[in-house]
Amino acid sequence: MLKKMNLPNKLTMLRILLVPVFIVFIALPSEWVWNIWVALGVFIVAAITDFLDGQISRRKNIVTKFGKIMDPLADKLLVSSGFIMLAGLGIIPAWITAIIIFRDFFVNALRMFGTDNGKDLAAGISGKIKTIFQLIGLTLAILGIGLSQYTNVFGDFINSASSMSIGVLMVNIGMTVSIAVAVLATLWSLVDYFIRFKDDIDVEK
Repeated sequence: MLKKMNLPNKLTMLRILLVPVFIVFIALPSEWVWNIWVALGVFIVAAITDFLDGQISRRKNIVTKFGKIMDPLADKLLVSSGFIMLAGLGIIPAWITAIIIFRDFFVNALRMFGTDNGKDLAAGISGKIKTIFQLIGLTLAILGIGLSQYTNVFGDFINSASSMSIGVLMVNIGMTVSIAVAVLATLWSLVDYFIRFKDDIDVEK
């Protein structure tokens, strides 16, 4: 099967395979330090594959049904695992993680209705913006762990800011802003997808 895949689909599969690797390393004791940097590297590589497969697909006009289904799934696996693990570490509030996962499950259901009616499943602008800020926010959050100076998003940021170096402060500001924008974009995407696929929902079949 792998030999028959085009390059974008191979990158999508690589992203999926990197998710459990990321989970394993970030789940190791943070006191070890080195595992956080490995987790960060794996996450960045996975995020880069998301950018590359989209660029290659558009440049070479390679669009497959496999890619339309598996590319969003790969994104959801990567993003959801990141938010779940960081929520478990107390860096990102659980309610933010709940919003992210709820949106993904709900949109996945809507996309299934759309598939039955032959609708275009390509991600809209809202979904792309959501994914970009989610990946940026998660990357900065993991970087914050590595720097051992992170703060809880929307938590006691002001009180702890005075004790941070300028570099760590910028990382925390970037993380907080990115996560905030990601939440707003996630809600926007949820509404956007509902509008796109609401007419495909058939409760009688």
